[in-house]
Amino acid sequence: MKAKSRYIITIENESRLENVFRVSMSPWKITLTGAVILILLLSLGALILYITPAHTLLPGYLKDSERAETEEQHMRLDSLQNAYQINDYFLSNIMHVLDTEREVFSDVKTENRDSLRYASDSIIPTSQEERNFVAMMRERDKYNISIVAPLAAESMMFSSVNEESIISDDSRHSTKAKIIISKRSPVAAIADGTVISVSQSLKEGGGTAVLIQHPKGFLSRCSRLGTVLIEAGDKVSGGQIIALTTNGNARNNEIINIEMWHNGTPLIPYEYLGEPNSDSFLQ
Repeated sequence: MKAKSRYIITIENESRLENVFRVSMSPWKITLTGAVILILLLSLGALILYITPAHTLLPGYLKDSERAETEEQHMRLDSLQNAYQINDYFLSNIMHVLDTEREVFSDVKTENRDSLRYASDSIIPTSQEERNFVAMMRERDKYNISIVAPLAAESMMFSSVNEESIISDDSRHSTKAKIIISKRSPVAAIADGTVISVSQSLKEGGGTAVLIQHPKGFLSRCSRLGTVLIEAGDKVSGGQIIALTTNGNARNNEIINIEMWHNGTPLIPYEYLGEPNSDSFLQ
């Protein structure tokens, strides 16, 4: 019969010729003991990372300040896209003006058309596209708010965060709408989009803030939330439940905040979300 392999570890006191420590183990026991020790070391390391600030040194971890800066950069990107479109219109208009082969207005006399085509120092009549471009540049600031956003919103389906929620009277003309809603009520996305970030808000009474990028250049931010049911990168649909309100200090209702942007321009949420219910909700 073949003898089983065993490994013996002995600690001996040579001055007295005594065995202080002696252990005998088979190969499978050594493997099992090593595995247990490895699991204990990994568990200890995970515990240290969890209860100490050491987890902030892990790759991919974002501090609150870095997360806030990331959200700000996303909003700046919308503004840059809008500026790029305007510059593209401008360059296209310049190329059109420099094209001497283009058709001129019908109010220009026929006998003058050939001279306008070959005379480099002649004044080329402006086209309707040029006039529209100049008018757009002059009215750009108010155009973005009063024309562009409503036109883009015509093809969008916006919905309220909750069928029983209402927008407070003092924020109907504000870019930060206060939504009155019951405690532990579901909160829905106002339109289809992609979740950019989910972060803890240190301002506005605390809670969690969710930033969602919508089509047509729209961006929304819902803050002062309780339990959040989605995470960054998720695709959401309009009306989909994304969070629950908190059990705050209010007697019956809670208040959450809604903000909206279009290509970096702040909007008034009440003009797009309206008011889904009557004042009976406050009773």
